[in-house]
Amino acid sequence: MIGAGGDSDSEPLFGETKRSDRIIQYILTAMVTFMVLFTVASAFFYFENKTPGEKIPVTNIFYALSLLLIVIGQIVMIIWYREGDLDPKFRRFIYFNAFTTILLCIAGNLFFHLPMKAESCTCPTCPTIPPTTPAQLFS
Repeated sequence: MIGAGGDSDSEPLFGETKRSDRIIQYILTAMVTFMVLFTVASAFFYFENKTPGEKIPVTNIFYALSLLLIVIGQIVMIIWYREGDLDPKFRRFIYFNAFTTILLCIAGNLFFHLPMKAESCTCPTCPTIPPTTPAQLFS
């Protein structure tokens, strides 16, 4: 009986995945992988006023470690989903976590690459404060 029990023809049988689902998964995986690798590399190799022999700021290490721990949890959830240990409804949660990871990477890269603004500092050793508002950056 076709359509009996509320089944539709578009749902995969026996755990098969549709071609469009696989394409979305590959694109999302590539985006998350690139963003995480770029963010972790930025945390360790790019920071403000870098001079030879200067140590990596602790905040960068902490951010990179936190991001990697979140990604490890995400990978474990994906493995459980592919093995069939998680319900199919968790697929949306996995996508949500992937987009959240991308947003965390964007926030981290903004933190690492945009100059800091310290308006209240008047000491002579502070460097000149670069422009940080969009109007100042593009004028």
